[in-house]
Amino acid sequence: MSKAIYLLIGAPGSGKTSSMREVKNDNLSHFSIGERYREISKEETNFGEIIKSYIDEGKVVPIDIARKVIMDFIKTGKDIIVIDAFPRDEEQTIMFESVLSEKVILKQVIEILINPEIALDRIKNRNRGVDDDINLFNDRMKVYNKEIHFIRSYYTNMGIYSTINGEKSLEETAGKLTSIIL
Repeated sequence: MSKAIYLLIGAPGSGKTSSMREVKNDNLSHFSIGERYREISKEETNFGEIIKSYIDEGKVVPIDIARKVIMDFIKTGKDIIVIDAFPRDEEQTIMFESVLSEKVILKQVIEILINPEIALDRIKNRNRGVDDDINLFNDRMKVYNKEIHFIRSYYTNMGIYSTINGEKSLEETAGKLTSIIL
């Protein structure tokens, strides 16, 4: 049996990870690459320090690191896998094609759309740490806005790009995700 992959993208604060926490299915594995990076960055290892430096500067993690982290998750994931906050740029988009095979199939790329002011309000209200700093948010939004046009176009041309209104309630957004994924 092959694994069905769904990529969940959206601006910082769009609700990707929060919405996915509400989607329940025993055959689904949810992977937040941002959360995994934050976990690794807390490890007192060389690898952890490298990832921490990228997070602290709001920069995209290098392709070789992203590929390793994603491949490790796909190997251990269930039959339906949602990877959120990936891809973040053109290089990651193209690299992800090398991950796909007869046994790993990309089914859909879902973007959660949100007004930047609403996203910023959400970030301010989370109070979670360095990742939620307003200047870092602005840096991450610049990166996101610079790269999203290629990602949208790439997956639209493949016929697998869709959007969800992220300004709705968490329950509504999660419900829409559930209807697409399950």
